[in-house]
Amino acid sequence: MLDKIRNFFILLGKPKTVLAVFVLGLFIRVGMTLVLGERLLPLADQPVFLDMAENIANGKGIVISQELVGIPENISDSLRAVLMTRPERLRDMEMNALWGIVKPETPTAFFEPFYPVFLGGIRYLFGQTPGVHFGPEVIPYGPRIIVARLFQSIFDALVILILYYLGITLFTPAVGGIAALIYCFYPYSLAFVTNLVTQNTYLFLQALMVFFFVRILGKQSWSNYVLLGLSVGLTLLTRISLITFIPLIVVCLYLPLRSQLRWEKLAVSILIMALVVMPWVIRNQNVMGEPLLLPTKGGRNLWEYNNQIFSKEKMEEKVSGVDLIYQNFAKRNYADLKKKELIEFPQFTDESEIERDAIMTAQVKEFITANPWVYVQLCGLRLYQLFRVIPRHLGGPLATIAALLTFGWILPASFLGLALSFKKWRQRSVIYAIILYTVGTHTLTASGIPHRVPTDPYFILLAAFFLVRIFKVDEEESKGVITV
Repeated sequence: MLDKIRNFFILLGKPKTVLAVFVLGLFIRVGMTLVLGERLLPLADQPVFLDMAENIANGKGIVISQELVGIPENISDSLRAVLMTRPERLRDMEMNALWGIVKPETPTAFFEPFYPVFLGGIRYLFGQTPGVHFGPEVIPYGPRIIVARLFQSIFDALVILILYYLGITLFTPAVGGIAALIYCFYPYSLAFVTNLVTQNTYLFLQALMVFFFVRILGKQSWSNYVLLGLSVGLTLLTRISLITFIPLIVVCLYLPLRSQLRWEKLAVSILIMALVVMPWVIRNQNVMGEPLLLPTKGGRNLWEYNNQIFSKEKMEEKVSGVDLIYQNFAKRNYADLKKKELIEFPQFTDESEIERDAIMTAQVKEFITANPWVYVQLCGLRLYQLFRVIPRHLGGPLATIAALLTFGWILPASFLGLALSFKKWRQRSVIYAIILYTVGTHTLTASGIPHRVPTDPYFILLAAFFLVRIFKVDEEESKGVITV
């Protein structure tokens, strides 16, 4: 039996096998796209991206429409009654700003630009899908959703090949093949292929960044450095919070290459990164009045995961799952909180988007400083939320079984694979760094399974390495490091 498993793993490491896995993965993703057609699955934020795409295609730039603020007109009376009970919707109507920050029909820097521009390009080139159904609501317009999903299907299927390359280069062919097969059927990646949010695109661009990084370890050509710079720049324009990871890129290149590192090429790569993001900075200077690099959502997001948890609206809300854990924590700790006046959302009037972000950021910092032990405990809850195996909002035996059969075993196996992989830690440091960076930043700021998913390919890679080691496949490990 063990020999059959080893032979199967070795077969997975063959290029022809992985090519077949890639074709199968692409077929699954495209098939899901064709089945769903132009329908939207009810995942938050999609209507916002569809709206921005429409405005970009019509030459208005990155703005949101008035229809997104408050309660839409073209909904049923029953749905309107439900929305009227939601404090955040009512607050947005009162302040005439989405999430209390983003003013309609006004240029915004709340969102990173790559994904809205990507959807806007699809809308411009392929036309409009009228009457998009989003749960019980109907969005009056949107880009061709099926075309966007087809692109995202290609992006996600290419991650299968990237994982294979990382496996055979940093580990062994069998590791690459196992990781590719797991990712082919990985439910979290399949879920975000069909939804028009940033996770899928960010996951692909980040994987592309790691791909060109590893290629540099094998060959320090100008083309590899240039492509690394381009991929990092595009990744930043999708999730600009990754900018603080750039110093770690330099460190992770220096560790294996040391005196052989071509500093002049690395400098050009960093310059290209800067040139890629520069149009975004210039745009913000022209339309926002400041050369912003970071988006204006930082203060709002930090408030949501800290101060808001203790707000009246959250403590009285009917919740379940992980939200119930936060609510119970808030009720236990509310009485001992200091600076309670910082909990509720600020009563903005005519402040600009930039000013609102600065006010909320300062409010969160003051609240955390006044309640440091509460913040530490919230970080612990966010760490749990990041790594929780079963999505509590789904529930039911099928969701539980699906979760246990995927990330449920991948997570512990990846930790064991991480411990076993330190023999070549310098070459593999970028994998460790990106995992630790994601875990650290989201533990400190905002958390959830969608925040973890872009890092899941690297957990899968380490879990595949664990399988190879326990079944004693390709034990000449050193031959699988930077040889491709």
